[in-house]
Amino acid sequence: MSDDQQPRPDPTRVGDQPALRTRSGSNWLAWGAVTTVLVAAVMVLMGIRQPAVGWPALVVVVVLFFAMVVVRGAVRPLRTRLVTLAALDLGIVAVGLAAVLVVLVTAPG
Repeated sequence: MSDDQQPRPDPTRVGDQPALRTRSGSNWLAWGAVTTVLVAAVMVLMGIRQPAVGWPALVVVVVLFFAMVVVRGAVRPLRTRLVTLAALDLGIVAVGLAAVLVVLVTAPG
């Protein structure tokens, strides 16, 4: 197929978004930093009340962010890098949500 016959990306599909196709990954790293700070703040506050949940969750969140930094610098295929960064950012949010839900479910009373 020539370039004229290549199907164009559909911007309404999640997988065809520019953030997953054309960026360098810096935007995901910036968003990951913001996400990490917000989730880490909640984990620190949670760690004061529920140390068995809050502190381990905080460690996992920080490790996931550092994994984002490593992926940004080490992974060369653009699409793979961007999808991995998005998944790691989603992982940060998922860990925070899971920790909050564990505390809510196990809270006395």
